Amino acid sequence: MTTLHLVRQSAFNSQELFQCSQIILPADILVLIDDGCYNLNHTLLTNIKNIISVKNIKVIQHHVSARGLNVPEFIEVISMNELVNLTFDTENVITWQ
Repeated sequence: MTTLHLVRQSAFNSQELFQCSQIILPADILVLIDDGCYNLNHTLLTNIKNIISVKNIKVIQHHVSARGLNVPEFIEVISMNELVNLTFDTENVITWQ
């Protein structure tokens, strides 16, 4: 059972990414949206990379661009349309906010 995890808050200010890291499974997908994009620079992302495939870590293009952040090569940048498709491709969606 695949779950799509949408993280909307920065782990520098909240516990959502930590809580997500406690339940995320190897087949799950993590998408950083809104201020969750700041997690690109957080050490918890390294922990999550040890749990799920790096191809399953994604960030929304216009959200990361609006914050002027650099995206590591291993993270896929996706559009909102691609995010919508992911909601249909997964069995569950959890929004962490």
